Amino acid sequence: MKQSQRIVKNAVVGVAAGVIGGLVYLATTIAIARNGHVSLAEFGEYQWVLAFAMIAQLVADSGLPRMMIREIAKDPECVGSITGASAGLIWVISLIVCFLVGVIAIFLPYRVDVKIALVLMTFATLATFHSAGYSAVLRAFEDNELNYLGFILQKILLLVFILVMLHFRTGLIGFVVAHLVSNVLLWNFYHLLVSRFYTKIKLRVDLPLWKELFFSAIPMGGGVMLRQLAMQIDVFVLGLMTNMSTVGLFSGPYRLSWSLRTIPQTLSLPLYPLYSRTAHFTPSRFGEVYRQSLKFFTLISVPFATFFVAWSKPVLTLALGARFLPALPAMQLLGLGLIPFFMSTIFQYLFAALDAQKGFFVSTMIGSAVRVVLLVTLIPPFHFVGPAIAFVIAETLTVGIWIFQLHKLGYPAHIMKLLWRPIAAGMVMTVILYLLLDSPLIWQIAGALLSLVSYGAVLFALRTFSSEEIHQAREGISFVSPFVASWAKKLRRDS
Repeated sequence: MKQSQRIVKNAVVGVAAGVIGGLVYLATTIAIARNGHVSLAEFGEYQWVLAFAMIAQLVADSGLPRMMIREIAKDPECVGSITGASAGLIWVISLIVCFLVGVIAIFLPYRVDVKIALVLMTFATLATFHSAGYSAVLRAFEDNELNYLGFILQKILLLVFILVMLHFRTGLIGFVVAHLVSNVLLWNFYHLLVSRFYTKIKLRVDLPLWKELFFSAIPMGGGVMLRQLAMQIDVFVLGLMTNMSTVGLFSGPYRLSWSLRTIPQTLSLPLYPLYSRTAHFTPSRFGEVYRQSLKFFTLISVPFATFFVAWSKPVLTLALGARFLPALPAMQLLGLGLIPFFMSTIFQYLFAALDAQKGFFVSTMIGSAVRVVLLVTLIPPFHFVGPAIAFVIAETLTVGIWIFQLHKLGYPAHIMKLLWRPIAAGMVMTVILYLLLDSPLIWQIAGALLSLVSYGAVLFALRTFSSEEIHQAREGISFVSPFVASWAKKLRRDS
């Protein structure tokens, strides 16, 4: 398959996985939030435990899977040694983190069941760390369809297990067990795929390789950890400064926006191997790929942000119910912040490909520090709206710093030239949505379709796409036949 075909193939399956997985995760959140036996305080406890455990998982991750992808993409022959050594290192790191979380849980000022849930949820999120080690192999070989298949299956299993727990009214512990079981199954699924199609996995204690992987991963892992920590710190700090009912009110729209964030995250994964190769062998091509990627993620972010801002009330009411309507201002701000967030997802891979992890870590640390300061400052006067304001400001600032850093490295983004066309098209889309906001349902559906068509029409009218981009898109669309042929060959070889 040609590179453009691999990218489009992975983008198509990524979009499908993002939409399906996002909808299933959204259904999971709605099922819990709308259940009459789950109070706002209980919903808040669940979200707080999940946020804390995600922080522990991020600390453990340390960027190791990303370094695996980069090294395997550059030299596929090393897949067996790197995967076996990485799997052993992941076990060591996981055991250390589990011990630390157990100690921390003892001293937290919460009920015993919340502490137990916290430890179990940490086990569950660390299972995703092991999963990421094996899925790194799938992504390095650009067989992302297998990675996304596991992603979707895990989300479906989680929803099923959550519904079972709601039926039996198991409460917080039941929700956590649902996460644990579904994540462990995902871990074993990825292990089976890697063993079947790529390499047999044998855990290895390789101290020199561990040292090389660990210390090359620390700057990137630190930056990614801070980046993901910022995504969880909103709920965490809000819980410490207010109460669980306030956390529950904010977590409703926050998790709605969270379900959309899987889309840019899954779409950015296929680009990492390409970034790694072009950064080392053809730097001029790397600059072109960077600008095209930033342009693409900006273009797809605007429609999502527009719907979140213009139709926040009906979306919030339909999804979570009238009791979450006080959180309307927070939801609108979170929608606005989707634009810089969508753009931000590619930068961790860009900096890793350039071997500029330290710069990424420092800039991310600045953005995270600003976010924490904003949270502490804005939560007292604005309550649950404060984290939403902090999100928009911190995301915009962080992306701006990254763009400036890459410009200094010789890769300008031409950001104003990039932004004005999608913003203009988004304004047209917003006007249409607002005009039909209070119309009958059939007119609202027609208005939504019309707004999307208008967005695309304005983009083409403003000549947003170059002839080269159109050619690459047409070439990439013809990925189906090469994709089927490549998997038929692979299955014959491994049968």
